[in-house]
Amino acid sequence: MTLTQPMEVDELACGCESGFATAISMAEAAADRNPAWWNEIRTGADDALDAAYCSSKLLGMLLQSAAHRLGVPAADIWDHIRRGELPL
Repeated sequence: MTLTQPMEVDELACGCESGFATAISMAEAAADRNPAWWNEIRTGADDALDAAYCSSKLLGMLLQSAAHRLGVPAADIWDHIRRGELPL
């Protein structure tokens, strides 16, 4: 992958497509600040643990990508986030 080539969903796959789709839907519900919708998606998931892993994997990749765009080591971003700061 380069900066000019978007990452394909297959590269993010966590073992099954439904986990990734559930993770994206849960993120959308959370971004809309709709906990009822988020919980409905979570409880209706085929495998909530798979979705949780996919969410973590996606978050990690997004934060590492942000660090790359900012020109700082990813470890610096992780440290900021652990201190409650979101330097994006």
